[in-house]
Amino acid sequence: MTQALPQLPAAPAGPPGAAQPLAPPLQLAARWGARQSLMLLALLAVWLYARPWAGIWHDTRLYAAQALRLLHPGQFEHDLYFMFGSQDQFTLFSPLYSVFIQALGLDAGSQLLHALGSALWLAAAWYLLSGLLRGAMLWVGLAWLLLLPTDYDPIRAISLAEPYLTPRIFAEALGMLAIACLLRGKWRWLALLLPLSLVTHPLMTLGTLLFALLYLASDDPRRVVPLLAAGVLVAGAGAVLGFLPFQRLLQTMDPEWYAGVFRLTGLVTWERWNFTEVASRVTVAFSLVLAAAWLSTGWRARFYYCAALTGALGLLATWLGTSVFHNVLLLQIQAWRALWLVQLASVIALAALLAACWQRGRVFQLVLAACMLGIFARDSYGGLVTLLACAILCWQAGQPAPLPDRLYGYACGLLLAVLSIWVAGVDAQSSAPLSALYWNYGVEIGDPMQWAVTLLRLGGNALLGMVLMLAIWHAAGRRQLLAWSLAAGMVGVAAAGALWLRQVGISSEQIKISAAGLRAVQAAFLPLMPAPASVYWEDDVRFSWFVLQRASYASHPQVYGMVFNRGNAIEGVRRLHRLERLGTADVDSSRYQRDTNRMPASPKLANADDIAYVCADVALDFVVLTQELGKLAVARADDPLYDRHYFLYDCARLRASHASR
Repeated sequence: MTQALPQLPAAPAGPPGAAQPLAPPLQLAARWGARQSLMLLALLAVWLYARPWAGIWHDTRLYAAQALRLLHPGQFEHDLYFMFGSQDQFTLFSPLYSVFIQALGLDAGSQLLHALGSALWLAAAWYLLSGLLRGAMLWVGLAWLLLLPTDYDPIRAISLAEPYLTPRIFAEALGMLAIACLLRGKWRWLALLLPLSLVTHPLMTLGTLLFALLYLASDDPRRVVPLLAAGVLVAGAGAVLGFLPFQRLLQTMDPEWYAGVFRLTGLVTWERWNFTEVASRVTVAFSLVLAAAWLSTGWRARFYYCAALTGALGLLATWLGTSVFHNVLLLQIQAWRALWLVQLASVIALAALLAACWQRGRVFQLVLAACMLGIFARDSYGGLVTLLACAILCWQAGQPAPLPDRLYGYACGLLLAVLSIWVAGVDAQSSAPLSALYWNYGVEIGDPMQWAVTLLRLGGNALLGMVLMLAIWHAAGRRQLLAWSLAAGMVGVAAAGALWLRQVGISSEQIKISAAGLRAVQAAFLPLMPAPASVYWEDDVRFSWFVLQRASYASHPQVYGMVFNRGNAIEGVRRLHRLERLGTADVDSSRYQRDTNRMPASPKLANADDIAYVCADVALDFVVLTQELGKLAVARADDPLYDRHYFLYDCARLRASHASR
């Protein structure tokens, strides 16, 4: 094995017999100066562009509802999401979120808390990467964490440094800080950082805990044995005595419960994963991490190997728990979440490989370009390309051999052919109905910008970010006034462009209601609704939760946590099945199948019999539809900006009318 990646100087040896640190103390970069300040401003511009605030959407809806429930418990008493208990009992994030909402309001409080989480995340990422990278590639690596596709879950719904508010961004930040301290030998800081991360997001912290144990064990197994023994004793005693969550280690999910989880929350079940895409994305990440580990020595190699082993053990636990045993605890801890560490390490590895090998000749440059292309094509054939490229890179680093001009030409032609296939894939995705589902900037079908947006999402952003960071770094490194002006100008243009895009918002996930519509809805509907009322609002649970501040009868987001509670699974399936009678898009099961590129079918129009059937359930008090069904509505509200009309149906009246027939 040949050392290819640059190594930092080791710490001086202590006196004989003295305890040695777990890893050489990593020196931070040279004294902070104006050059680093420019790079930081450029990184903030990248963050503004790559992570625009798009409103209360995705999982933020769930955490916002949990926080509102703490402020108004009576109004959410009959909500499906809370009826059987929710997973927020294992985190302190909801109480913190409720404080921000109470002080600043829902939107402002959410934005401020997300900004604080993002600042902590960027600071933690810099602290970790500054011990592994130097110079321009440190800033390129930081930019790539924001610009490369970094989703790590089976359905591409969760990524690093998410642009919406969840405790995951805080858990990732605390995890990166803990790992950085561990690499620097400051392992005592783990006693503060890991518990803090656990009470923020336990599931995300499990991967960090496992990484820490593996890293400590790789240096001196004797340090880990007492911790493992204590953990096994606590888990065993908890399982025997019936303490949560350890008692679930001995439980198997029954067929009815598992069937609901399998159908509606396939994210947590191995059998529902699309292995064509999952295998390719996983192969890309693991190939880069293992290549960097092979070409490194000392603590750097241990870092990469432990990250890869953490992800592999997470996948193994997921397969055993969901596909083999249907174990309740293994299903609930979602061990695949440890892949966030592999995804993080893969970006670091790519930057480190480029820094170490790019100047070693045209063969290395060709192979590294193939690695980049593999990342861009990670949802299809990218795994195979990256695996082969990393294997060649490791072979060349160990036994460098010149490549004849003819073979080099053939290799370049092959790479261009693969690149053309990727471009064709960009074209295909740009015409798909949901092509931009996992990026913050989206366009409508047929929009002339759709192809460009897809190209940026699949890799163009990363290339542009690299060029920007390298250009600013090299320009700022010169002492001429012209060069400095050029660097500052590039930073200014990047920041202005990011702010402009943030303002115009090519797409936004904000709730679609104007201020006038909000006032009209609240004035017309709230006087008719008691505080504990249960409401179904067509197509968007946020109207029930955040406009009316009432309990929602049922929606797909409310059953996302069904893996944690059998009651939520059984009752959720029952209620969603009833709502399918209305034909509304948010309860259309076909939208949640694997083919996410298929446009959902147009919803059917409901009739009086349909609303009567749905309202026959005494758990439902009110229904809000955009369709007027005869004279059955008891109130109407109009939103002039969005040209929408909302009709309120009182289920108690409908049940009484139906009974009197």
